[in-house]
Amino acid sequence: MHDNLSEYLKIKLPDIEKNWDKLEKFFVKSNFEKGSILLDEGDIATEIYIVISGALRLWHNDDGRDITMQFFFENQMVSSFESFYLGEPSGFSIESIENTEVLMLSKKNFDLIRRLYPSIEPDVTSLICERFIEYRNIFFSQIQYSPEERYRELEKNEPEILERVPLHFVASFLGITPVSLSRIRKRKL
Repeated sequence: MHDNLSEYLKIKLPDIEKNWDKLEKFFVKSNFEKGSILLDEGDIATEIYIVISGALRLWHNDDGRDITMQFFFENQMVSSFESFYLGEPSGFSIESIENTEVLMLSKKNFDLIRRLYPSIEPDVTSLICERFIEYRNIFFSQIQYSPEERYRELEKNEPEILERVPLHFVASFLGITPVSLSRIRKRKL
């Protein structure tokens, strides 16, 4: 196994692991301090980030209201994929919520790898489909469940978010105010 290759890539993109000695040069390690913006909403996404350590959040500004779409931890990949693929302005920002180390893959190098190793295309497509299914699930959760039910689901299925993410971001993710989140948490005690 290759030390610099994330577990995520080893599992999700086995052809990259098989050819890591030739591909490693395309993945750039980078560190971001807590609170760093990796992508600003409205900019075109030119990088894919694979989290080695730390945490990132994908969020949208809705007329001054912060809406967190998703959190990403070790061995997860994030980009504004619509922007990355289509070369259009991103509808999201990406921010580090902990000091974070990532592997970055530029759009130019991503396209080069896809040309050199076309066998990775089905795996890449599968990853992107997984992300869109996750977005759909988040969307349906927002319209189907009460805030308290969404909190209980988060507590049951993704406790790492409650352990690592500041509560105001958790509230934003759940689509509620920090005060409402505080009330829900107090009722649980």
